[in-house]
Amino acid sequence: MRERKILAFVIPLVAMLALTGCPPKNKLNIDDKNLQVDPAVDPNATDDATATANDIQIAQDWTEIPSLEMVHFGYDAAGLDDAGRNALKVNVAILKKLPASVKIRVEGHCDDRGTVEYNIALGQKRANVVRAYYVTAGIPKARLETISFGEERPLCTAATDDCWGMNRRGATKVRNASPISVSPDSLK
Repeated sequence: MRERKILAFVIPLVAMLALTGCPPKNKLNIDDKNLQVDPAVDPNATDDATATANDIQIAQDWTEIPSLEMVHFGYDAAGLDDAGRNALKVNVAILKKLPASVKIRVEGHCDDRGTVEYNIALGQKRANVVRAYYVTAGIPKARLETISFGEERPLCTAATDDCWGMNRRGATKVRNASPISVSPDSLK
């Protein structure tokens, strides 16, 4: 009896798969031996003839722009102090000068004290505080995202107060769907 139930399920399934099958492959009559690539064409080059070696390249991977400042937080804290607000004010001026297609990610980080779970949550709070500042300053929400790395990406590994302070941070990175070059002078 059980075998009949299984067959009653399997036979229609096999029939359905046999009837639908895979879509036909497109058959192109291209002679692969005659395809050539022009070695003078760089697929990663930008169309901007004025690009220089000093330009900032914003690609599909998250990129740090050197002029964007990190925000540092106190121990077990996610609030902004005056130095943090000043750093974010500088960042807002830079981010507003970037093309609207550039996406922005705020990363929250912690030192290695506390549990992994606690540090992930604290890192997220830090990232959210920075994001909220950006939104209040006029950066569109649709361009922003946050992520917490907790204690997983330390800048410093010594067990000192100075080192732990460096790791308690909010970092801002950018990316673009199509690689672009931005002149550092245009961000000043």
